[in-house]
Order: sequence, then C-alpha cells, then structure tokens
Amino acid sequence: MDSFMPACSRRSFLRAACALAALSLVGSVHAKSDNASGGGISLGQAEVNRKGELFHLSGAFEVQLSGTLENALLRGVQLTFIQAFEAERLRDFWLSEGLITLERSIRLSYNALLRQYYVSLSGTSSTHDSLESALRAVGDLRDWAVLNIKQMKRKSDFKAYIRMYLDIGQLPKPLQVNALASSARWQLDSGWQERSFKY
Repeated sequence: MDSFMPACSRRSFLRAACALAALSLVGSVHAKSDNASGGGISLGQAEVNRKGELFHLSGAFEVQLSGTLENALLRGVQLTFIQAFEAERLRDFWLSEGLITLERSIRLSYNALLRQYYVSLSGTSSTHDSLESALRAVGDLRDWAVLNIKQMKRKSDFKAYIRMYLDIGQLPKPLQVNALASSARWQLDSGWQERSFKY
C-alpha cells in the first residue's frame, strides 16, 4: 500500500528540515569561532635534514593564545612552552628502534613599561614589538640540531615525532589550579605530529 502524506505536512516537514540544517550550520560556525578565539598550536612545515655530522629539525608551529592566556601575559605572567622531539628507525621484521628523546623550553614574557615582548630560548632572547611577532618566534623550530649521524644507520627509513605545548606546571600556583579547572582556556597542545625522513 502506498503511503500518503498531505501537501501541508510535506511543506511543514521541509520547513523543519531546512530550519534544522540552518541551525546546525550556525552551530558549526559558532564552534569554529570559539575554537579560533580559544587559541591553539598547530605544526606547519617541518623537515629533518642533514647538515654535516648533524641532522637538524626546521620548520615552525603556529601558536595562538586564548584571550585568558593573552590577558595573563599582559599582566606579567611568563608563559613557558615545551618543544619535544622523538625519532625512531623503522625496521622491516622487528619493532622500530628508538633513537632519541629531546625537549627544550621557550619562555614568553611581556614588559608593560616598555610595551615589548621577550622570547627566550637556550640562553638567547629576542625582543618584539607585537604579540604576533613574538608568537612566530615562540613557534619557530630554529634549525634545531636533533640527531648525530653516529646514531643513524644508512639506507634506512626514520620517523620523527614533534610536539609543542604550554607547560602548565610553570605557571604561578594559583593559576595552575585555574588551568586544571578550565583546561580549554589555558592548555595549548599540538599533540604528537609525525614526519618521515631518510638517511
């Protein structure tokens, strides 16, 4: 038996379906804007290349601060970021061979009197007039020497794992509690990102 639906109910159904589609589209736009304003870290271009006796990691993370983190920075709170690197050699008939695990700290601070941002890494610091410029420096992998050829085996495939995150443990104690209670506004983490390379 054929089903029968009156024309008015069909129109109502179509109207309701269109309304639901519009609502879901608006919701997804709001979610995207919330994520954008909430800050984040993402890895752009990243490569491991040999230079003489060493392999260097080059590339950059894109770092965006949430409004909460930016306000904390402007009020004198130093933000410490960790860049992490791991590498392994792939093997055909056995588990991958772990080669190295490295970390380094990058500190971002603001001087309200001079209206300047400071980025410190491995004993060197740079001065920036804008937050955008400072965040580019924070995310820069800066030609990081990560492996020595003595650790490598020729004609092998390797995998690198790269990560960057805000070190919550370096915040002042009262802010650490805040960060744990409202992680979306305080915790920035790219997660582990993979890159392949050869020797």
